[in-house]
Amino acid sequence: MHVYCDRCGFERNYTGAMSREGHPCEVCRAGRMRSGNPAGGFTVGADFRSTPRNMPVPAYAPVSTGTRSVPGDFNYFAALEGKPYQQFVQEHTSYIGRFTNLLLPDADRFAWLNPYTGNKHNRTHFTQLVLARVARAKAVDNGGRLPRLIEPFVGSGQVFLNSTYWGPSLNDGMPLFGSVVAGDLNHYVIGSYWAMCRLGADFVAQYLRLAEAWDSNLAANYEWAVAELAQGRAAVADLADRPNQAVMTCFKYIWLVNRCLRGTSLNATGGITASCKHRTPSQLALLRQQEAACVGAVVEQLSRIRFDFACRDFRLTCDEADRLDVVLMDCPFPVFSNKLVRPDHPSPAKAGSRAASTYGTGDDGEELQQAIVDTARKLLRQGTTVILCNFANPGLVQAYQGLIENVAATEHKYFTFTYRSPSTTSEAYQLTIVPGLRNGNVAALPRQILADWQRHSGEDVLGGEFFASHEVLDETEMDFQLQYDAQQARREEEDSDFEQ
Repeated sequence: MHVYCDRCGFERNYTGAMSREGHPCEVCRAGRMRSGNPAGGFTVGADFRSTPRNMPVPAYAPVSTGTRSVPGDFNYFAALEGKPYQQFVQEHTSYIGRFTNLLLPDADRFAWLNPYTGNKHNRTHFTQLVLARVARAKAVDNGGRLPRLIEPFVGSGQVFLNSTYWGPSLNDGMPLFGSVVAGDLNHYVIGSYWAMCRLGADFVAQYLRLAEAWDSNLAANYEWAVAELAQGRAAVADLADRPNQAVMTCFKYIWLVNRCLRGTSLNATGGITASCKHRTPSQLALLRQQEAACVGAVVEQLSRIRFDFACRDFRLTCDEADRLDVVLMDCPFPVFSNKLVRPDHPSPAKAGSRAASTYGTGDDGEELQQAIVDTARKLLRQGTTVILCNFANPGLVQAYQGLIENVAATEHKYFTFTYRSPSTTSEAYQLTIVPGLRNGNVAALPRQILADWQRHSGEDVLGGEFFASHEVLDETEMDFQLQYDAQQARREEEDSDFEQ
């Protein structure tokens, strides 16, 4: 008898006497086993690695943007503290110069909140490459079972939406995760996920009708909607009891965010602090077209995956994780600092972690940063793999690398990838992989990821390409170099013609 999972595509031959019809899938833990032999699927071998069979691989080609940068382009490598910080970054991390220059194809596909809740780095090729490689290695460490993706700070979902959509492209057509578990303290975002899952395509149609009506008097309706959401927390607290009110509140939230001037934030009462950006009728019409595409894409993707979510503290979401899972924490960032922290500091996560008030519903300073480290340590000891995104403050880099066990200290730098902010030259970010207990395949990944990055048009990180000295030519030398390059190009063209 041949059986397969109706969700992830796992298949196997079953020779037992009892039927497996309807039994839970042992690989993804989200689907059910069905009798039959479908056109395509995947098996899990004795080495716990997956092998696809006739699974279509969606087209994928990362998009290169921007220009080549050098250390002198960034403020955090300048001034009195810049030089020692650069030395720290080079000695203790892997700096990815093109991190934010290589984006996912159709990077705005799921940008349903724009300016949206979440960081632009989640739409980069490197972030999704790391997630794909970690998920594949984790599945092997799990004995062939797919991990779940746990996101305690889910925001607008740019990580899970893109990883569930593009993951098969980076994994021979197979899914990376069995399901997604998410949490956030932004009650409007969680309420919007609930409404999208509840209404499906009708959510998009209803929203667009209201958006067009509200856009007809943008300034006045914006002020009205901000006042309406002053009690928004109560409106989405009991979703099932007052569904119509909750859905309407979510419509107002999306409309406000997408028409704000510099982004919105939650205030102390759970309402919205925002100011309106003036737009012409034609600009508003274009915006609604973009909303139709992006909100529609999110609704469609949510219908394709198993997605569990709740408005809750990040620690409660992390409590849902087990040893088979991958937890990605795109943490609330404190203030950026490039000031060094002594190596023996007893609580490096607290060192210089001043609150930036970006979390919206609580202090994002030293106490929260320490709580994140403590929660990650608990997860790691049960076998869960954790990925942490934050500012590349030296204290936070040291705190995250202090979680890494059973790996030589000389190798820790390859587990932390640092890069420039997507929007400024004065802040540096980090992405750190911390393998859980007995995650040997995940622990072997970092150098493989860097080699893979280079194959996908990234720079040679292991060779230190970003920090290599670049000769500066004066005007005469530059003119000569341009003439020489043109001459060489002509010669190569002539040689090519001759060979034909």
